[in-house]
This record gives sequence, C-alpha cells and structure tokens, in this order.
Amino acid sequence: MTGAAVAEDAGRSARLFSWCGVALIAAAVLMMVATLLHPRRETATTILASESRLVAAHVVYTLAWLLVLLGLPGLYAAQRGGMGRLGLAGFLTAFTGTYLIAMTGNFGFLAPVVAKQSPAVLDSISQYSPVVIVNGLAAILFMIGYVLFGIAVIRVPTLPRWSGVLVAVGAPAHLIGFGVSQLVSTAAWSIAILGSVSLGAGLAWSGHRLWRRPAVPDALRSEESTRA
Repeated sequence: MTGAAVAEDAGRSARLFSWCGVALIAAAVLMMVATLLHPRRETATTILASESRLVAAHVVYTLAWLLVLLGLPGLYAAQRGGMGRLGLAGFLTAFTGTYLIAMTGNFGFLAPVVAKQSPAVLDSISQYSPVVIVNGLAAILFMIGYVLFGIAVIRVPTLPRWSGVLVAVGAPAHLIGFGVSQLVSTAAWSIAILGSVSLGAGLAWSGHRLWRRPAVPDALRSEESTRA
C-alpha cells in the first residue's frame, strides 16, 4: 500500500471515529432526557396515568441505546491497543448488555395497551420466567460490561481518566436505582437519574475526545512506521 493510500485510509478511519464520538455525545444527552421522562414506577395505574411520558421515554431510550451501539465500537477500536484484554471483555459484555436492554425496552410500548385491556396480565408478564431471565441477564451484562470497560478507559492515557470512573460507577447505579424504584421504593429514582448522568457524562467525555482527536488505527500506524 502506498503512502497516499495509507494516509487516505487513516483519514477515513479518523472521520469514522469522529462520528462515533458524536454518536456517544448524542446518546449521553438522550439517555439523561429519557430517564427524566420515565415514570418512577411502572404499574397499571401509573402506566395509564403517564402513558405519553412512558412512551416518549422509551422512544428516547431506544434512540440512545442505538447511538451507543454505533459509537461504542469506534471508541474501543480507536483505543484497543491501550485497553488490552480487559477492554475487549468490557466492550463485548457492555455491547451485548446494551443490545439486550434496548430489546427488553420494547415492553414500554406494549405496556399501555396491556394495562388498558388487562392489568392482571401486566403483572403476569413481568413475573414470567423467560422475561425475568432475559431482563436479569441484560442487567447483569450491562452493569458488569460498563464497569470493566470503564476500568479499561481509566488505564488508557489518551482518554480522560475520570470518564472511565463515571462510566464504571454510572452504569450499575442507573440500573440498580431503576430496579429498586420499580420493585421497592420510588425514593431510589434519584439514584437512577444520577446514574444516567454519570454514565452519560463518562461516555460523552470520551466521545468528545474521540470526536476532537480521533486516533489512527494501530495497523495503519504500524504500516506508516514500516514505510518510514
């Protein structure tokens, strides 16, 4: 590959990484907005009373998780040399957990219909074993994945260390606050909000660095060094 071709590939990669950074920034904003819109608890009564907020929140959440799924691979690919095996494990687990969270969030669009037609069925669905297993798996993978990925970000010298801390703390806080609020007490909803702010800020901070200073992929950097 000629030097011009290498430079062209590096430029394309840099532009792609920049867009991945923008996706993470936008995802962070939408994530926080969705949490603020979402009702503190999902029961048949609260779902019907706040149907528009619930549906709007799940629309915004869906867009947020889609943007995370588009942006996170770019963040990992740009920094994979410094993240090591921990970063790879964190990325794969966080990506899978995010996908499952986005998939299970589809219930937010069905819940108002079920709550109107048969409130008892709503509780039955929530307690149905396959639903419980998938929701539990999604939550576990999401929390573990972002904790590992956040720690890997802390170890990368080209990314803000505190962005990794915010990601590692924010993901479990968001889901734990969400779950406790739904199952135990709505007082925990503030934890879900703070968790979404922390996770969103961490992803946006790293995304901003990726947007402003996109890294050259290791393979292209090695090829440029070889030619030099």
